[in-house]
Amino acid sequence: MHHSMNDVIGKIFFDLSKEYVAQVTDRLQHLDIERHYYALYLLDRAESTLTQSELSELLEVDKVAVVRLVDYLTEAGYVKRKVDDHDRRKQHVILQPKAEEVLPEIREAFSKANENLLEVLNEKDKKDFLRIAARIRDFYEENPLHRIKVNMNYKRVKV
Repeated sequence: MHHSMNDVIGKIFFDLSKEYVAQVTDRLQHLDIERHYYALYLLDRAESTLTQSELSELLEVDKVAVVRLVDYLTEAGYVKRKVDDHDRRKQHVILQPKAEEVLPEIREAFSKANENLLEVLNEKDKKDFLRIAARIRDFYEENPLHRIKVNMNYKRVKV
């Protein structure tokens, strides 16, 4: 399919995002959770424990959404909350052994999705694509042209 500058760029990125999420979800469908893999990934990569507020900022979602996300992962046994010793208003999100067991699979699912999504490109094009996409994202994070937040709520659907 030929694309021109008249195409809606957002649709292209939206389609890529859906494909990426579908690949990750497909690889992890045997787990007893069906979403929030990236939150577990971020908690794992953090240098110290994250508070719900910090997780909210990293995920770019509101605090209410993070409370629901942490509730979901807590009920499934992947994380627990711990009140901050110095500030009782802060809730730390602590990975549990069940999460530690599946994190290698989650990291692998993201890694494979990265590879698969870009496999049609040669090495130079992959580097260029990632560099350019990151530059665009970074620019708009620093110079937002809007005043609203948009929630991209990808959910698994039966096919």
